[in-house]
Amino acid sequence: MKFGEASFNLANVNVCINNKELFLKSFSNGGILANLRPNLIVKPLTIVNPLNRIDNEIKEELFYGVIQYAIAKAVADLNVNVEYIVFNVNVPEVPLTRIYKRKVFQQYYAAAKTAILRALNDYPPIEKVKKEKFRALHPLVGFRDDRLENPPYLQIALDVPILENLEFILQNLPESDHLILEAGTPLIKKFGLEIIEKIREYFDGFIVADLKTLDAGRVEVRLAFENTANAVVISALSPIETIEKAISEANKCGLISYLDLLNVENPQPLLNKLKNKPDVIVYHTGVDEKRRREFNLKGSFKKAIAGGVRLEEIDNLIKSYDIIIVGRAITKSRDPGRVVRYILNKMGYDIDTYRLYFDEDEE
Repeated sequence: MKFGEASFNLANVNVCINNKELFLKSFSNGGILANLRPNLIVKPLTIVNPLNRIDNEIKEELFYGVIQYAIAKAVADLNVNVEYIVFNVNVPEVPLTRIYKRKVFQQYYAAAKTAILRALNDYPPIEKVKKEKFRALHPLVGFRDDRLENPPYLQIALDVPILENLEFILQNLPESDHLILEAGTPLIKKFGLEIIEKIREYFDGFIVADLKTLDAGRVEVRLAFENTANAVVISALSPIETIEKAISEANKCGLISYLDLLNVENPQPLLNKLKNKPDVIVYHTGVDEKRRREFNLKGSFKKAIAGGVRLEEIDNLIKSYDIIIVGRAITKSRDPGRVVRYILNKMGYDIDTYRLYFDEDEE
């Protein structure tokens, strides 16, 4: 039993090959045999099922006519050595003109052939799924679920607790796959975690809730989750039990966990003790500190740097850190969009740059 799918604009099909039980069930439930003309079914035996309701004459004529014929022709042309094929297809609603019938035929013919060949070749390979999982953009969703798999990133610390200033910054941000927004601690303290939903009115990307959790780890992480945060910041100064529970809850909710090292003198023993490891370590220098503290930590995590980051340091920091967290250099700027673009230009191309419109089977 093998599966495949393919889409070409109007056409959306999926296929299951060599499943006799599904074939017979589909036939008894009203699926139609694919035929090239009346009384000439194709071999291997092929059933076509509609995914949506055939509720008007246009869909009825397309399904029993052009779509059935296109799939039958694709099966006949491929001449594959299998016994049963079951197709599920969407049925579009387009004008019944000669040109649209031709478009529907060509796209379903191509989709059917592609789906069968993908099924026979076990496409996609697991390597492609791993490669594409952070690049994928579903057309009916409109946003990606970023898991920080495309570093480096610029994380903007939105610490200005004034709505007018926040809106001004958000309105001037460029779009980029390398951009993260942080709902800063002062912002959350003033407006609550609901401010994340306010930020999403302008930016529906990766948002960090900088709670600096010190206690009640599970509760605070769940609150961030319920307000659509993608990540939560936990203070490394909190009890180890709190850190463990917070990271465990983050894993359960699908959130990325940041561990903030602000004012932690020797973090390596703490990291060694943790059963649940953080996804990101934040090398954080406080506003009131005079020197930046750095550690040579061992572990599988992404590295972020925060606190007093200057624009002239960006080139060097990108070489050592996955996430550069910048606050006042952006939020206090008269032209925050210009500063953001300056930094992002150093971080490489966005995911979609130079990509073909359709993902190709080959590399």
